[in-house]
Amino acid sequence: MKNTWSCLAGLASLAALSCHGADKPNVILVLADDLGYGDISALNPQSKIETPNIDALSRGGITFTDAHATSSLSTPSRYSILTGRYSWRTTLKKGVGVGYSGPMITEGRATLASMFSESGYHTACIGKWHLGWNWAPKAGAKNEKDVDFSQPITAGVTERGGFDYFYGIAASLDMPPYVYVENDRATAVPDSISERMDGLRLFRSGPIAPDFDPRECLENFFRRAMNYVDAQKESGQPFFLYLPLTAPHTPILPSKKYEGKTSIGPYGDFVVMIDDLLGELVARLKANGQWDNTILIFTSDNGCAPYINIPVLERQGHYPSYIYRGAKTDIYEGGHRMPLIVTWGNRYNQVIDTSLVSLSDLYATFAEMVDHKLRDNEAEDSYSFWRNLTRTGTTDRRDLISLSGFGYLALRVPDLKLIFWCGSGGQSYPTKPEDLVGLPDMQLYDMECDVRERINLIDDPKYRKTVEELTARMRSYVDNGRSTPGKPQKNDTDNHWEQTKLF
Repeated sequence: MKNTWSCLAGLASLAALSCHGADKPNVILVLADDLGYGDISALNPQSKIETPNIDALSRGGITFTDAHATSSLSTPSRYSILTGRYSWRTTLKKGVGVGYSGPMITEGRATLASMFSESGYHTACIGKWHLGWNWAPKAGAKNEKDVDFSQPITAGVTERGGFDYFYGIAASLDMPPYVYVENDRATAVPDSISERMDGLRLFRSGPIAPDFDPRECLENFFRRAMNYVDAQKESGQPFFLYLPLTAPHTPILPSKKYEGKTSIGPYGDFVVMIDDLLGELVARLKANGQWDNTILIFTSDNGCAPYINIPVLERQGHYPSYIYRGAKTDIYEGGHRMPLIVTWGNRYNQVIDTSLVSLSDLYATFAEMVDHKLRDNEAEDSYSFWRNLTRTGTTDRRDLISLSGFGYLALRVPDLKLIFWCGSGGQSYPTKPEDLVGLPDMQLYDMECDVRERINLIDDPKYRKTVEELTARMRSYVDNGRSTPGKPQKNDTDNHWEQTKLF
C-alpha cells in the first residue's frame, strides 16, 4: 500500500515545517487509556460517539491510519513509547504492572524525556504512569503493600523516567494505592481503605488518601496540564508534556455534565468528556499564543477493553474497534491499531497518511527533530517518521512487531501479518484450550485484502517461502536485541525465546 497524502493545499513551505534553525516546538503527547480506533468519529463515520475536538485535530493535522501500539496492553505499550524499545526485551513478557510494582525502566536507560532534556526542553509527566517505582517499605514490612507513604518513592518518574516534573498516579485508576504523587512524594498519606465505590465495576479495594477522588481524576490532570502550559509560556523554555490519561479505562466515571451525552451509556459519555477536556487544552494553547509552535499528538495505549461489554455496544450500532478484529489484549488489529493524530499549529490541512508506524517511533522522530544522535543502546526499535511530518518523504520502517496480552508476538510487513500463535493471544475467541484444538500453529493474513483477519493463509503453499523469510527476520530481531540498523544489543533476559513464546 502506497503512502497517501490528501488535501494538502495551503500548507506552509517545507522550510517552515522544520524546526532546525528555528524556535524548537513544544511537544504534547496525549495518551488515552483503552480508547478504541472506532471510538473517534473522524475515523469511524458510524461511531455513536461524537468527538468534535478530536475530529478538528484530524482536519487540521496528520491522521495516521496504520499506526500501532507495540502491545495490546498498557504497561508494555507505555514502556515502548518512552524508551523506543520493545517491552518483551525486558523481564516483563506478558501482562501489566500494578500499583505496587517496581520500576520497569532500568537504571541508565535513556527515555524520551531524558532525550528532550538533553536538548534543552523542560519535561513533565501529568497522569497515569504504570511503569512502576519503589515505594518506601514500612519497618518490618512483610510484602510490597506494607508501604510508608510518608517517605519518598525511588526509581520513579523523575529518576528513571527522566522527567523534570511529575504529578499523577502509580497505575490504572482501578489499582490501589489511591494516592497522588508529586515528583517523588505522595501528596497525602492514605487514611482509610476504599471499598467498591457505589458499586463501581472493577474498582479494587485498597488504601486511599483524603485528597483522592477517582471521579475528579481526569479533570484534575487536564487542569494541571493547562496550568503547566501557562507556566511554560512565562518561562520561554520549550517543553515536552506527556499527558497519559486515566480514561476511558475503568472505572468509567463521566462527570454529571457528561451523563447522557451519548445513546450508548457511560462509556460513550466518558469518551465525550475526554474530547471536551482536550478541546479546552487546545483552546488554552491558542489563547496563550503557543498553538502555532506546539506539536500535539493524540493517541491511545491499546485498543478498547472487553469490560465495556463490546457485544452490547455493537448491538447499539457502535463498533469501538471499527472494522478490526479483536480488542485489548489481542494480537489482532483491534488490540493495537491506534488512532494517531498529529497537529502542528495550522501547518496541515487534513492529511491522511497510510504509512506503517509504531508508537515506539515517537522517540526517533523527535530525536531527529532536535538533532539528537541516538546511541547504540538507545531506542533500538524506533524509526523516525519526521520526514512524514515535514512532507520531505516517508519513514524507513518496513515492519513492526506486536505483543499480545498473554505474551504472543506477530510480525507485520505492509502487506502481510504473521502471528506466531494459533489464537488471539488475549481474551477474544479463539483463546480457550478447547478453542485452539485443531488450529494451525501460526496465522498469516493478507493485510491488503483481508484487514479484518478472517482468512488464515498459513497453509497456502504460495506463502511457504515468505513465512520462512519472515520467521528468520523475526529471529534476527530477537537475537540482535534491536530491529533497527546498528550494533547488536543485549535483551534483559537470556531465555527470551521461551518467554516471548515465539515458537
